Amino acid sequence: MRNVLPRVGIKRMVWAVVLGSALVGCTSTIPPPQFDFSAQRTTFLTHDTFDNLNPTWSPDGNTVVYVSNRNGGWNLWAVTLDGAAPRALTTGPGEDRFPAFSPDGKRLAFASRRSGNWDIWAVNPDGTGLAQLTTHRMDDLAPAWSWDGKQIAFDSYRDFEYSIYVMDADGANQRKLTTGGNGDWGASFAPSGDTVVFASTRTGHGDLYAIDLAGKGPYRRLTQTENEREMIPTFNADGSKIAFVAEREGGRDIWVMDPDGSRQTRLTRNLSGAWQPRFSVDRELYAAIGYFTVAWSPDGRSLAYTHVDRDGTGQIAILSLAR
Repeated sequence: MRNVLPRVGIKRMVWAVVLGSALVGCTSTIPPPQFDFSAQRTTFLTHDTFDNLNPTWSPDGNTVVYVSNRNGGWNLWAVTLDGAAPRALTTGPGEDRFPAFSPDGKRLAFASRRSGNWDIWAVNPDGTGLAQLTTHRMDDLAPAWSWDGKQIAFDSYRDFEYSIYVMDADGANQRKLTTGGNGDWGASFAPSGDTVVFASTRTGHGDLYAIDLAGKGPYRRLTQTENEREMIPTFNADGSKIAFVAEREGGRDIWVMDPDGSRQTRLTRNLSGAWQPRFSVDRELYAAIGYFTVAWSPDGRSLAYTHVDRDGTGQIAILSLAR
């Protein structure tokens, strides 16, 4: 039986929690580097009564594409950094999620249920050239481009558990990358092209892992926390940092770390209230993550994320990392 994602509330995705990795020589007694919260600056690209989520940054740094229900359906929209009026890239009743720009900015991959099943699609940034890349009867979600633009990683439920798959940019040569994870998802390619990081519940709770692109292992654990969850890892452009979302220290916030899992630094405070799932799910160690994606700016100086207002609607926000 095909996995069915919940259709209540805003119909958010339900996936396995999440990325982890063990830090060599790092223990819980060593405090992480400190971030200057007093200097933190957040600006908003959307200011409306609609739900806006899943931001992705264009390679030229001028545009953010995101998902919104502003036209009645869940479609892709684009907005420039000056906050000008958003423009629709996709239309129709089908749900679109998780857009991702190709490195050259010429294509957007995204997940969509417009064919009746969650599959990976691609479209040009002007909304033309819509093409379906996967057609499997099981759900395919959360595409991520390799930095040379030749491959796309995605999550799939093809073996009745979420695993990471990789395919060519045109959808050809689909292959399974991770196995035995009891839930692997949220892949991100390292700019070096030889490594993929992802979230997994293979240790019984959410941690971040890395594996070589050949899929031969070993699985390298990047976070090692007990009764906590790390999810949604994403590399910056030069490969020096990984941003991720973590449930730690009584809250759910954005963190960054080095590619080996060291120097984990908390960037936000008390986002957990805004990001708390609005519905419960009955799958153990799974969480609603529709709002939890983060995206680096091309220059690595900012992160785009979804800020949930007090009225429960999501707005696209930019967090400046400049000190």
